Amino acid sequence: MTPDTVTADTHWVWTDKAQEKNPKYAKAGAPIWYHQQKNAPKFMLDQGLICDSTEYVKEGQADLFEYIEG
Repeated sequence: MTPDTVTADTHWVWTDKAQEKNPKYAKAGAPIWYHQQKNAPKFMLDQGLICDSTEYVKEGQADLFEYIEG
């Protein structure tokens, strides 16, 4: 890791802001590019384009993991 990268507790996902800015490549709640899922450029976090998957709140239909993880 370099000073210009940040490490996720789980993995990085796109935010709603990223989806609004570039809907062709970023879907809110979806993991970011595979090679940067654990360590990503700091500017992406600073600009609110990514967040840790545990911090992303999905609205709508529940998935199976929500029930398993309790």
